[in-house]
Formats: sequence, structure tokens, C-alpha cells
Amino acid sequence: MKAKVVISTIVATLLIGTTALSANASQGAMPTNHYGAKLHADNFKTKAQKDDAARAHKIIDKEIKIHHMNTKKAPKEVMSGLQNSIMALRALQANNKEAAMKALESATKSFDVALKKNPKLDMVPVDEQISVNDFTGDAKLVKHIKNAVVSLLKDNDTQAARIMIQPLEDQMIISTKYLPIKLYPDGTKQAQKDLAKGDTKAAFVDIVTALNSVVTKSVIIPMPLLTAQDMILEASKLGKKDKVKALKLLSSAQDEVQKAMLLGYTKKHTKSYKSLENEIKSIKKAVGGDSRVDKMYEHIKHSFESLLNLHRKEVHIDSVKK
Repeated sequence: MKAKVVISTIVATLLIGTTALSANASQGAMPTNHYGAKLHADNFKTKAQKDDAARAHKIIDKEIKIHHMNTKKAPKEVMSGLQNSIMALRALQANNKEAAMKALESATKSFDVALKKNPKLDMVPVDEQISVNDFTGDAKLVKHIKNAVVSLLKDNDTQAARIMIQPLEDQMIISTKYLPIKLYPDGTKQAQKDLAKGDTKAAFVDIVTALNSVVTKSVIIPMPLLTAQDMILEASKLGKKDKVKALKLLSSAQDEVQKAMLLGYTKKHTKSYKSLENEIKSIKKAVGGDSRVDKMYEHIKHSFESLLNLHRKEVHIDSVKK
């Protein structure tokens, strides 16, 4: 499995001043016992195509652009208020009450201006984190790993099974942090009041509590689905001019759809995935025969986009943990 990480921030300055970035990287050296040998077996090896990396970067960049088009930009006043509240927190840590009060006053002023301009402001996006795990194996490899894991579990070799199943991720996770603008400013205002009373500890807690109100919303996009879509688009441009290449692309796209199903990304959309697989089979038959493929390609493009939109709307919500 190749672990890739891509970051694209909505704003330059984040909650802690730098981009927090995480990804599942290498799992370390493989064990030398019996299940380690299984992991290194020939049937676990696969040769990635030379264009895999380029295709992966292309589909990732495309998905990021779609995400940005669907995500509203944070008003500059909100970002200024957030940054000043962080500055106040740092000033309190340094026991600089004067700088803390000045920053809090600026933060409150910025939030008031933002809400005056747009009273309907609610959850404002202030940061994003994007991580990608790219499993380069095919559907056959996923099947083999799953079967091996089942066998190991039956033998009560749970730790070996755990290590084998870890690489079975092929997804793009886009996590966006949202500032609850109707709630967050209350924290800075309360911090101002407590600091004016000389209670620096309470002021510090007020700001931290406000920061903990930030909410993270994440979406998981299956990489095999994005890859299959890109392959279909490429094949559609060929039409019947290069049947060999088109059929190869269609077969690869079919394998990617099967892989997505085997990796369990189909929970609520099993019918849609199976429908995609059937559409690809029909196009393969048409490319190899005399039937026209133009309308078939147009239909499957729509099917891919519809399914991807379903995944994009499946939001996982978590509070930001400091």
C-alpha cells in the first residue's frame, strides 16, 4: 500500500499556527514469523502501472477542487477574530495580560463586524486537512488478503490478522473544521470580562472552551471509485478508435469498482456499485461489437457522478480535540 498525503488549506493560519497533518504511513518492518512470510508471498505482490502515480495525483487534485467549490470561504473578519483569540491565549500563557486584553478586544470587534455584515453566519469553515491512503493492489489481492485474514482468525491468530488487514484502506478523507460563529464569540467576550476582573485562569479556560466548540466534519471518498471514473473518462475519449486500449481501461475500471466493494465502501450503495459494474460490462461488449457507445458512456459518467455525490454528502461529525 502506498500512503499519500495531500494538504490544501482554506486559510493560511490554522488554530495552532501550522497545518496539522496526519496519515497512515508505513506499518514498520514486517514480522519474521509465519504470517510475516505470508505477507511477503508472491501472490501478495502486484506491479503498479507506470501511470498510477500521475492518475492518483490527478484525481486527488480534481476532488479537492470539487470540495473547494462546494465549501464557502470564511470571511476575513472571522479568521481575524480566530487568530486574535489564539494570540490572546498565547499571551495569557506568557502572563502578558495587556497583550491578551488587546487581542481579545480585537477578536470581539472582528466577530461583531462579521455578524453585522451577515447575521445568518453559522458554521464557518476555518481549516481543512486531507489525507489519502492509496492501496495499489487489485481486487484479486484484496480477496486474497481477506481470505487469509479469515483463516488466521479461525486459528485464533488475531494479531497476525490485524497486521494483514491494516493496509486495506483505499480512500481520501477530507476533514473541515467549522467555527460556530453564533457560539464562539461568547467565549472571547467572557474572557474579556474575566480578564478585566483580574482572573487570568478563568479567561484562559474561557478561550480554551471556545476553541473546543470547533466542529470537524469529514467525508470519505473511495479512491477506487475515483480511479474507475477517470479510467472510464479516458476510455470514452477513445470510443472505438483504439479498441484494445479502451477494453483494457474498461477492465481496469471494472476491477476498481469490484475492489471498492470488497473494501467495504458500499454499505448504503451496494445497488449503485453493482449497477456500475453491469454498465461497464455492457460497454465492454459494445466496444468489442458493432453497437454505438456514445450514449452508454454518457450514462455511466452520470452514474459515477451521482454515486460520488452520495459519498460526498455522507458527513462524519466530530468535535475538535485539543
